[in-house]
Amino acid sequence: MVIRDLRQIRVNRRESQATFWARFGVTQSSGSRFETGLEVPPAVAILVRLYISGRLSDRDLVA
Repeated sequence: MVIRDLRQIRVNRRESQATFWARFGVTQSSGSRFETGLEVPPAVAILVRLYISGRLSDRDLVA
């Protein structure tokens, strides 16, 4: 599953890679790789899509 413009989405939210990706259980270094073209694992992609669409909130993603 490909999500385009992940970096731009994060930058528009004014969040660091560590902050943005941690909510999905992803390390900063993996998030960086996703932003530069590495395929996002399906489970993470689903969470990101739901979060971006507003169907999930930070509260929903708390471990």
